[in-house]
Amino acid sequence: MIQARLRTRISQEALEAKIGKILGPEDFNILLTGPTKLLKPNGHPLVIYLPGALLHESNDPTIYDTFHSLKGIRTENRGAASGSRRVKSGSGNKSRALPVPSSIIGAFDSAGHQKYCRLTAWTGANLPQWETLRPFLQGVARHFKTHLPDRYAVQMQQVEATYPEWVVPGTPFTTVTVNNTYPTGVHQDAGDLEEGFSTLACLRKGSYTGGNLVFPKYRVALDMQHGDLALIDAHEHHGNTAIHCACGERRNGMCDECGAERISVVSYFRANMTKCGTYPEESGKAMAAADARNRKRLAAERDAATTPAEATP
Repeated sequence: MIQARLRTRISQEALEAKIGKILGPEDFNILLTGPTKLLKPNGHPLVIYLPGALLHESNDPTIYDTFHSLKGIRTENRGAASGSRRVKSGSGNKSRALPVPSSIIGAFDSAGHQKYCRLTAWTGANLPQWETLRPFLQGVARHFKTHLPDRYAVQMQQVEATYPEWVVPGTPFTTVTVNNTYPTGVHQDAGDLEEGFSTLACLRKGSYTGGNLVFPKYRVALDMQHGDLALIDAHEHHGNTAIHCACGERRNGMCDECGAERISVVSYFRANMTKCGTYPEESGKAMAAADARNRKRLAAERDAATTPAEATP
């Protein structure tokens, strides 16, 4: 494995100007294709690239089919990672970005109006399929432990402080983000354990160009192939180049015509999962919140029904 320490290649001002933008070949000088460990100027790891590390798991049709089945789920909540600007939605403070085929599976901590920990909607409705992904995620964990044992140990300490129903068995992960065939704008990940590390695996079919994972600050990129794994510092700015399928079209989702598909699987530990109670405790919070919403709705309906109609001349 090649190992190298990098230097910063662009100014902070130039880096900030790229946030939310889709990168191109002009944004990197080096494209990694073989096993490599890259260190930041302070000696901390930036990326460990392991080509083919998950080839066996990625070729399991059950695993591929489960990840592939998520392609129809789209979200408007990816912010800069969507490669678009957020625009105001409705009369409140809500905003949305370009819808992209991206889904979060596994467990999620209390956030927004959902003041309780939970399995994500897809996970709760598809527990058998979720469980088929364990060998894949356990494979990711083994390489994480081998190549970054100190970060792995820190993450496992958090796992031990977390109720097991929120953790993928045999791994230091609680949560997985699955993206399907769209280029991410330059962004930094948030919500994951800062002292730990993120992992990114790639499954792909068909023929396409682009989709290179780029760290613009260091002008280095990875050309991730089917079954590849990268351990990455996701708190550094990163993004992907545009993806063009064999049909020649720029993709925001799998191409049904030629079958080009790039699935990226990001596995991590959400930092606040240690604050979650047991599954029954959190389910009780969810039920109480649902009851409160129903009472509020019924009260509003009663008020509307008893308000006198506006007088007409």
